[in-house]
Amino acid sequence: MKLVHIVIVKFKPEVDEATKEKAMEDVLALKNDIPEIKAATAGKTFTDRSKGFEWGWVVELEKKEDLATYSDHPAHLAYVSKYKPLFADLIALDYMS
Repeated sequence: MKLVHIVIVKFKPEVDEATKEKAMEDVLALKNDIPEIKAATAGKTFTDRSKGFEWGWVVELEKKEDLATYSDHPAHLAYVSKYKPLFADLIALDYMS
């Protein structure tokens, strides 16, 4: 079993594409700082079914307890501090697979 952490975001209208792409690069870079991350992917949707949520990422962790470690890690907190103000909306979903 593994924990799958999915986040999809809707950026504020004034956020440019370069900043959105940098946000995805930075979320993937968290794997370099947070050893509990076993895998990570991120990208932009190419369909019109996402109700305005255009970017998302998936982070895989080993166990449920790792989610708290990930969430409270200084690198994750710095990411949230930098990018959350740019999000118009966000959905997070966590499940065991």
